[in-house]
Amino acid sequence: MPRHPVAPGTKVPAEDMVVIEAMPVKSLVTFPKSGSSHPWAEPLTVRGHAWVGEGAVASAEVSFDFGITWRKAELDKPANRYAWQQWRTTVALRKKGYYEIWARAVDGQGRSQPMILPGWNPEGYLNNSCHRIAIQAV
Repeated sequence: MPRHPVAPGTKVPAEDMVVIEAMPVKSLVTFPKSGSSHPWAEPLTVRGHAWVGEGAVASAEVSFDFGITWRKAELDKPANRYAWQQWRTTVALRKKGYYEIWARAVDGQGRSQPMILPGWNPEGYLNNSCHRIAIQAV
């Protein structure tokens, strides 16, 4: 990745690149599928995976009010030191309409995923911004 921050689209010479030594904490929503519809009066099960390159994922959290509040998800222990950890929770959509389900993970040192892309690089490495999916409550 670039040794120094660069503007999006910048061609970075090989001598200005550095080796990534560790991956940041990440999480993904794997269920439901983005763009799905769900009955608003029924609980919605949300599942996903979390991972960190070094150390352990301490918690996984979900928001369905655009990041105003976060609720902890149930987090499985990793199968091994480098494994993705599964998480799950249930949310109650309060009324009909458009929702985004946001996910973030926190590592053992208290570092969490940023809300926006942290810094551009030519290959997209280290992008660990919060993952989001869209849900329509019907």
